[in-house]
Amino acid sequence: KRSVDEINKYGAILKKFGMKYQIHNHAGEFDPLDDGKTTQYDILLQHTDPSSVAMQLDIGWAYMGGQDVLAMFKKNPGRYELWHVKDAKYKHADPKLKPTDRARASQIVTMGEGDIDYKKVFAKAKLAGMQHFVIEQDTAGQGGRDALEDCRIACQNLRKILA
Repeated sequence: KRSVDEINKYGAILKKFGMKYQIHNHAGEFDPLDDGKTTQYDILLQHTDPSSVAMQLDIGWAYMGGQDVLAMFKKNPGRYELWHVKDAKYKHADPKLKPTDRARASQIVTMGEGDIDYKKVFAKAKLAGMQHFVIEQDTAGQGGRDALEDCRIACQNLRKILA
């Protein structure tokens, strides 16, 4: 909660310049805290000022961490202004694992080669408050392909998914 105070403070400063503080997630922010239910991400959403703090949702990490992104949009509409769009194979991971361990059991892959249904995700862009997105290819160049080739394939695949 101390971090929230600092984030709100810096967000207020940025707001004066027409900007917002952006919070980017990985899977660890979804690990349960001491009460076994609340997560760091819950606290960030509940206690940051939406007028100066936006969630920079990394959709791939959220799914790998066992989150239902569509339910997140519904629960906190308008908070997810910037998306990091990446794909992953995560459905095989044991749902009983904590989010960090689920993510370790998952695999980031090139857009369109994983388990995330981006057609459904993008269909809820307005509800989420999405203003911008970037394709984030964490593993570009692995598996024998050139990094630029992975990026080309990711863009091509996303175009097909959204057509």
